[in-house]
Amino acid sequence: MKSFKKSLILFGILFTIVMSLKAQNRYYDYRDRNPEGKTHILYVAGGSWHDHLGVAAVLRRFLEVRHDYHITYSEDFNVFTRSLDSYDVIIMNGMPASMTNDQFTGFSKAVEEGKPILGLHSATAALKKDEKHKVLYNALIGADFSKHPPIHTFPVKIIKPSHPIVENIGDFTIYDEMYFYHGQVEGNTVLIEAEHEGVKTPIAWTRTYGKGKVFYTSLGHSVGAATNKYFQQLVLNALIWLTE
Repeated sequence: MKSFKKSLILFGILFTIVMSLKAQNRYYDYRDRNPEGKTHILYVAGGSWHDHLGVAAVLRRFLEVRHDYHITYSEDFNVFTRSLDSYDVIIMNGMPASMTNDQFTGFSKAVEEGKPILGLHSATAALKKDEKHKVLYNALIGADFSKHPPIHTFPVKIIKPSHPIVENIGDFTIYDEMYFYHGQVEGNTVLIEAEHEGVKTPIAWTRTYGKGKVFYTSLGHSVGAATNKYFQQLVLNALIWLTE
């Protein structure tokens, strides 16, 4: 009898543990996450050697835990071939070598019709092997990546201090990868600049593409850069500006 009771107790303990683990897994299952009442971000990345997932994880904690955002992360560019109506804003940190016609059309049409986009770091280096779509993509994002010096700590200067995206930030320093470009597309409003060996380069700008508002910053190469409080504030301010 005592052996039977012990077995029942052991079974009860094991059952409780299993149900607890199941509940935890259920809690963290993306299918059960509810974006209702929150600004829903489609975060698209991947397509290169960058630690896109690590950067996205840092920003996800910052935006979902400390602020009222909900993020859906994808490295499948076919997401642009489906309806984007459920998303309030797109974060683009992907660096695909090319896109299919359907992928690019879905992406560009959404922005052209008013879907705001926040481009991060490697977004200006996308479509390097896609001559068909590259010119239109550059017109959307604002520039085409050319080169960068080694990653180092550098100061950035706010040049439009009255703009709502940067008005509460001020000049700061960051350990990151500084981008240079094959010129800029006409229509960029540059908010932040930096300098390397006497040559200035834009660090962040806004523009429009059709009805869509666009913000881009070259910052955010790595997890270390993503944890910089000024970078995080910049992303937060940009999201507020893009979705207001």
